[in-house]
Amino acid sequence: MPRCSSPSPKPATFNIPGEIVGESSGIGHLVRQPIAEALIPPPNGKRYSAIIIGGGVSGVSAGWKLARSGVTDFVILDLGDQLGGTSISGNVGANGIAFPWGAHYINTPPMEADCILEVLEDLQVVVDYTSLGWPIMNPDYILREPAERLFIENRWVEHLDPFSTGTQEDQQAFEEFQTDMLRWTLYRGADQHRAFMLPLEYSSADPEVRALDKITMREYMRQKGWNSERLDWFVNYGCRDDYACPIDEVSAWVGIHYYACRYYADQLQDRFPVHTVTWPEGNAFLVNGMARRFSSANVRLNALVLSIRQQGEEILVTFMDTQTRQFTTLRSHTVIYAGQKHIASYIIPNLPDDQKAVFQECEYTPWLTGSIHLKRLPQTKQSVLAWDNVMYESEGLGYIAAEHQTRDAADGEGPSVLTYYLPFDREPDIKRRELLDKGHDFWVNAIMKDLWEMHPGIEKDITRIDLYKWGHAMIRPTPNFIWGPDRALRG
Repeated sequence: MPRCSSPSPKPATFNIPGEIVGESSGIGHLVRQPIAEALIPPPNGKRYSAIIIGGGVSGVSAGWKLARSGVTDFVILDLGDQLGGTSISGNVGANGIAFPWGAHYINTPPMEADCILEVLEDLQVVVDYTSLGWPIMNPDYILREPAERLFIENRWVEHLDPFSTGTQEDQQAFEEFQTDMLRWTLYRGADQHRAFMLPLEYSSADPEVRALDKITMREYMRQKGWNSERLDWFVNYGCRDDYACPIDEVSAWVGIHYYACRYYADQLQDRFPVHTVTWPEGNAFLVNGMARRFSSANVRLNALVLSIRQQGEEILVTFMDTQTRQFTTLRSHTVIYAGQKHIASYIIPNLPDDQKAVFQECEYTPWLTGSIHLKRLPQTKQSVLAWDNVMYESEGLGYIAAEHQTRDAADGEGPSVLTYYLPFDREPDIKRRELLDKGHDFWVNAIMKDLWEMHPGIEKDITRIDLYKWGHAMIRPTPNFIWGPDRALRG
């Protein structure tokens, strides 16, 4: 039952134990220094069919595709200590509570998303299709209710709904926005492609649609006459969550794509139901599922790639084992680059200058995520704990309850883990430096500022907070990034 006792006054500072895990910025930044020729060992005897640079979702899916096609002599090189990139997970306690460190859900992909559906079928996340060809998701993985709630005006409301306590003008702006997103969802260009498709390569090439990439989402909203602060917050939250970029900086094409590519509109749900699917470990479920297609021999973790170069008909890849500091050179017929684009400019020495410049100009948003370990789940008088718990007008994106799919939210007793998300989407270069420079106590207090507002006295139930710093978590899709003149150079 909820505990109704009054909390103590808010502490000036919070002294909560924990650690910063997975810090690799010092190691990762070594790629900026050209490797001395004398340190590059000759290639070993084995020649791979493919070397995959990067073990995030893109790299693992490339390995999955190769293995499924019968290619087994490939290797994935990744700097981390587990596959997944921003989709890694953690596991704590005697009960083995799994939680996400980063990406933690997907939505029902549209019918045209063939490459995604191929993976989801293999992992039995998609179990069938309707007569219209719409994917049917595995019911075991569909997000349970209550899915989300919003802390606004010092109380909880169901769903991410800032309009329930807003003005009539706020509600009208939201209804107009929904109608407009439905229009874009159904819009087809002269090429008969939908305006916004997934993968985005399939999207219509109509000039009217592509022109949306030249302005920001806020500019688009103002052109439509929407001036509601609550609508701004609602759309801004979605853009920050999916792209780590605010509405006054994100491309309008990208902002609309968030809503229109997935058939989110309520009017379409009977024919094209869109579900959120999730797992306690987040999208690590998908990574681990794909990785089961190949063996541990196909993976080299703690591997910092320092050089990719052509030598005759072969490609040579030199990496450093970050634990032993030993250098190794591998050779291959093919290299699949699935790493961050700005890194390519440092490790591929013969890149054309214009392409190198484009890669170096790619901007990334840093993130901080925190795993909050509790003796019991937070309870509130007004509502039951949801999967996604958000505070209105906060710099953070809120927290998710890792055990939501496997535990009754009304049963608050017993250890649990929450994952808190904080993107630094303003002045990312300055914030990245601050993120790396500040220590555990500083960032714990930043997180607790939000948590205490939502749950006064929660510090009494917290046993530790561990942090994960993502210096270059997500690329920023600002205007002209998706369809601008540099697109071809980015590959």
